Parts: sequence; structure tokens; C-alpha cells
Amino acid sequence: MGCHFKKPRAIFYFNFFNLVQILYNNGARKFALIGLGQIGCSPSELAQNSPDGRTCVQRINSANQIFNDKLRSLVAQFNGNTPDARFIYINAYGIFQDLITRPAAFGKYPVNPFNALSLLAVLYGCLLGTPSESIYY
Repeated sequence: MGCHFKKPRAIFYFNFFNLVQILYNNGARKFALIGLGQIGCSPSELAQNSPDGRTCVQRINSANQIFNDKLRSLVAQFNGNTPDARFIYINAYGIFQDLITRPAAFGKYPVNPFNALSLLAVLYGCLLGTPSESIYY
């Protein structure tokens, strides 16, 4: 005997697709779908899984990129199948990539990656410390 489960990605896709369909059937016509950011660079992952505490965890970020590629394809599919609706994809991974790899280009300088509040500061737009000089990640 035993349990038989569908693959998690199939369940997620089915539920997500149905949710969008329900929203569309109830009049929603504008959708913004946001990809995953670099979870492998989060303070928690750096502290728990990074070999040196500073290098992003590539296996997690690679999985995020696969998810984002599929989400981008899904957005194109939705736009092709529903001409009266508009779906956009927001590349959170790329946004955070630029901030992490080139903070000085944005007038910011990296600070302690182990500060868990730092991630929340970026996500919620609340910079701690000296906002004009620091970026928290």
C-alpha cells in the first residue's frame, strides 16, 4: 500500500493555474507575477549553508532560476490565451542580483549579511542605519 502523491510541481502548477483562472473569471484583467529573489543569498542561508558565510548558496539560487523561467513562460502563455487581460512578470531575481553584485552603482555599500533584519529592510523598503550609504541584504 502506501500513499501516492502527485509531483509537487504538478500540484503547484495546477493550483496556481486554477487560482489565476478563478480571478480571471471573476473579472481580474491585470496581473503582476513576481519571480523569486535570491533566497540562496539570504542571511539565513548564508549562515546555515554557505561554506564561508558570505558566498550565496548556488543550488538554491539555481532552483529559483528554474522556477522563474517557468513562471516567465506561464506569463507568456497567459498573455497569449487571454487577449483582454495583461500579465506582467517582475524579475525580482535580477533586481536583487544588481543590488548584491553592484551596490556602489546604486550609491550603496554592503553591510553585515548576517543581520536578519537586513533582508526585511530591503523587502519592505525600510533602510536601517545610514540610508544614504548602506544597503541591507
